[in-house]
Amino acid sequence: MLLKFYLVVLVVITVSVNASAQVYESIEKAAAHYFINLSNKSSDAGDDLIKLRNLLFQSYDKFEFESKYQTSIIQFDSLKNHFNQYELSIKNISSDSASVLFNQWYLHLSNTFYSYADKKFFSSNKTKLLFFSASLSCQCTLEMCKKQTIEILNLAKEKNLDYWIVDSFEHNELQIKYETYFAPSLVLLDENNNLLHKTEFDEEMLIKLSQFLSNKI
Repeated sequence: MLLKFYLVVLVVITVSVNASAQVYESIEKAAAHYFINLSNKSSDAGDDLIKLRNLLFQSYDKFEFESKYQTSIIQFDSLKNHFNQYELSIKNISSDSASVLFNQWYLHLSNTFYSYADKKFFSSNKTKLLFFSASLSCQCTLEMCKKQTIEILNLAKEKNLDYWIVDSFEHNELQIKYETYFAPSLVLLDENNNLLHKTEFDEEMLIKLSQFLSNKI
């Protein structure tokens, strides 16, 4: 009986450690999955949204959260409040309209964990996609950014590529570094962060990227 008790405690501790160790990764993965299914008008989108909510509203240790993820609980609470507003807003609108609103929330997620994601992205030893979106611009640019964000998420999943969606309105330092001064724009990097391919403000961005990847392989 005592052995069973210790096993239960060990399982609880292990689950807690894993949840704490992968907060950003778990939330971003769930958000991307929901975004894809929402855009495809999949019936699974509702379940994906519940999963995302459960991840967001778990209890996290404040000190560990802020020290590891280089953000504050106040910023994270703002992200959660935005999520609550999103859930209220989508009750009587189409999935297309919901995807516009969720794109804004997704960029809020990116901004909240920007410093942590920056370090994680550039330490990856895989080929990776850096995509510059924008949370504030003209309507046509916002629509193009949303559309190509979804395409990037699908391609990254299909090709098993690392990716990072950056809100260039809030963070433009990497745009300056790679000389991509328009949004949306895309930078493809190798495992050593060397530039392989770059495209900006192009409706056929993903077609050209797919062709490049096919030729590269």
